[in-house]
Amino acid sequence: MATGDAEDATAPKELGVADAMAFARELMNAERLDAADELYRRILEAAPDYPDALHFRGVVAFRLGRSEQAETLIRRAVELAPDYADAHGNLGNVLMRQERIEEALTCYERTLELQPDQADAHNNLGNALQLQKRYEEAVARYERAIELRPEFADAHFNLGRALEALDRLSDALAAFRRAVYLWPFHFDSYRRLGTMLYTWGRIEDAADVYRTWLSLDPDNPLAQHLLAACTGQEVPSRASDACVQNIFQGFADSFDQALEKLQYRAPALVAQAAADVLGLPEARLDILDAGCGTGLCAEHFKPFARRLVGVDLSVEMLKRAAMRKLYDELILGELTAFVGAVPAAWDHVVSADTLVYFGDLAPVMAAAQRGLRPGGHLVFTLERADEDLPQGFKINPHGRYSHTETYVRQVLAAARLEPRQIARVHLRLELKKPVEGLLVVAARGA
Repeated sequence: MATGDAEDATAPKELGVADAMAFARELMNAERLDAADELYRRILEAAPDYPDALHFRGVVAFRLGRSEQAETLIRRAVELAPDYADAHGNLGNVLMRQERIEEALTCYERTLELQPDQADAHNNLGNALQLQKRYEEAVARYERAIELRPEFADAHFNLGRALEALDRLSDALAAFRRAVYLWPFHFDSYRRLGTMLYTWGRIEDAADVYRTWLSLDPDNPLAQHLLAACTGQEVPSRASDACVQNIFQGFADSFDQALEKLQYRAPALVAQAAADVLGLPEARLDILDAGCGTGLCAEHFKPFARRLVGVDLSVEMLKRAAMRKLYDELILGELTAFVGAVPAAWDHVVSADTLVYFGDLAPVMAAAQRGLRPGGHLVFTLERADEDLPQGFKINPHGRYSHTETYVRQVLAAARLEPRQIARVHLRLELKKPVEGLLVVAARGA
């Protein structure tokens, strides 16, 4: 966030307040946010209409996660100092966090009216435009930010995202490469760069990117997993908990929109397949949504559920699921352990596009058999592999696993689950092509 000062004429002349402001800034820079917040509070007791103190305390409140307080404080600073460019910009950042995109746009535009050459404001405005899918306009803003500050790594990264959305993949690749060069410890740049390379079939180049990533962050579980996926070496039987958490960290806010763009169908397919075994929507069933994510399955199953529970490894995804107000309970945990923790606890277990992070399905099938009541059903999707795999499943360069139908039947039989339906389906688009999947309904015997 920008942290410039308002005009000197707006500041009180007392030396003590000036010294306190300087010390508060030092506390902010040292990430001693609670101490900075307290000092700004005391300054505002002495000088309640001091725009800089209001602004900076608002910035601190924002960084502490108190968005409503931040908005109140920064709005007051803007009222007192209407030409305070950085306050307008930081108010925009607060509004962006609250997903009030149109209001944030207005703030960033006002910042640029006051300071047309502020690179941060161009970058932030580009982010807001990108959220509105106004990608060409976003590209222009990022390019202007880079023109003003050529070493602006974040703008290069964001430019890459916008160019990727426009299918200008060669230009996007160049932007991500520049971001990696300028910002070597920003690991999402490596992930994006690797993803683009493997989608072009440049698997070994993608592996080199992940090796570089691991040289800087040797214990990163996602980098380890993606390198294994590209090389076929040291492939785990499933993505680790830490890897899954890493995948979805920071992705929750844009998850639903991203899947909409990919024509994501897994929740609707699972609901359609389950319709024949759910009975009437009489709110009488105990249903577990295993790997619930942001809760896209909830609307389909809530009418049938006496109790609808979601379990997921990602705190961020669970927060989004909670906003739907459809689950009776949301659990942070690994689904295999949770689904089998209590014998015969569930009438139905559903899992949309989650078991793609499992190679070996035997443990989760056994857990589901334990957790289901007699006559209960397990409904899930997988990505489909050709039948010529001796092991029955494989990891793909994107890090997800695909399975053969023969293998699925084998693990269901071993878990004493009866396959009621195994259908070939299209799950979503990837590289503008349908992803072939399996839609499975299996029952525990009475």
